[in-house]
Amino acid sequence: MSLNRRHFLKIIPAGLIANSLIACSHKKFFNPDEDILLSGGSLNGDGKTQHALIIINLTQQEKRVINTPFLPHGINIDPNNKYRIFCFEKDGSIACEIDLQTQEVTRTLHSENNQLFSGHASFSKDGSIIYCLEKNKDNHQGSITIRNTKTFEATHQLPTLGLSPHHCQLSKNNILTVSNTEKSESGFHQPSLVAIDLQSEKLIERIKLDDDSLNCGHFKITDDGDLIIASAPIDTQNKTQSGGVSFRQQNDPVSTMTEPDVVIKRMTGEALSIATDQRQAIAAVTHPEANLLTFWSIKDKKIIKAYGFENPRGIGQTLNKKYFIVSYGNKPAMVKIAIKDLTPQIDSVVQPTLASGEHILNWSANLREIMPKRVYG
Repeated sequence: MSLNRRHFLKIIPAGLIANSLIACSHKKFFNPDEDILLSGGSLNGDGKTQHALIIINLTQQEKRVINTPFLPHGINIDPNNKYRIFCFEKDGSIACEIDLQTQEVTRTLHSENNQLFSGHASFSKDGSIIYCLEKNKDNHQGSITIRNTKTFEATHQLPTLGLSPHHCQLSKNNILTVSNTEKSESGFHQPSLVAIDLQSEKLIERIKLDDDSLNCGHFKITDDGDLIIASAPIDTQNKTQSGGVSFRQQNDPVSTMTEPDVVIKRMTGEALSIATDQRQAIAAVTHPEANLLTFWSIKDKKIIKAYGFENPRGIGQTLNKKYFIVSYGNKPAMVKIAIKDLTPQIDSVVQPTLASGEHILNWSANLREIMPKRVYG
């Protein structure tokens, strides 16, 4: 498929038309019927950097900033308390618990036994347990550390059967899928996704890419059972090496995209965040180092559109499912992209957001997934 101007476009820079976010209002800020986005961010002043959890009410055009001891990477909402948030450091030893109502860090949490957090975790469906992805600082062996959410104490660990695990997703039938991202020098350990039955604690599936130059950094399993994988090159020293986007429908083999050539060659560095639209069967993927945002047909495994974006990072979806939302720019901004025709809505650009983290989470949409009967409680 040749990519012409209809498919490969450049967005108008955020600074040309941008709405400013303000910090206060008489309206209720945490309204679950409005798009409220969470992301990591940093504030610079007096030669110092202060990390923070950035909270943006996109509907009200307002933001809140909660100072944190590290840059939040993965963000998790307690299924029993929508105002209780756990944030994790990427490849670090610190996590924290945040109360959104008081806008304070209520606990700073630490890994133990020479372990590092990957940056991602998953709550159990009842909220009593949090599954933390960790690796050994020395040999990078991966583990799932099972922790009590009240005390954060580890009850036991399960191996991820690979090196440097990063991302995870828990299914409705209690299957935890984990991405192992590193290749060992001997070749014994290869990047892969592993699916582990948490009840039996047994491996039920291992999924490997068809391209051995890529890792399996982030992924998304849709409600239809489709799998999308966003990968970085294993050889991080080669700055010309392309990242990858791979698909698997149901139990078919994994297929890594190799066309169109003009897009694949442009996809240098890491393919990072994924958002999907079930109705249109579209996957959106950010490529920060390549200054690129791509859209793919999940069913056809083909490119739909690609946009030149300055440093795109996190991507999500609005509550009404009409738009993707992408965070981007060296001066962090966000913009909506209409799902019906994948056109950026220039009048929706907001800047500055301070949301420089690698992921965004739609708090309001996530509540409907993890606590559908208690959204307003």
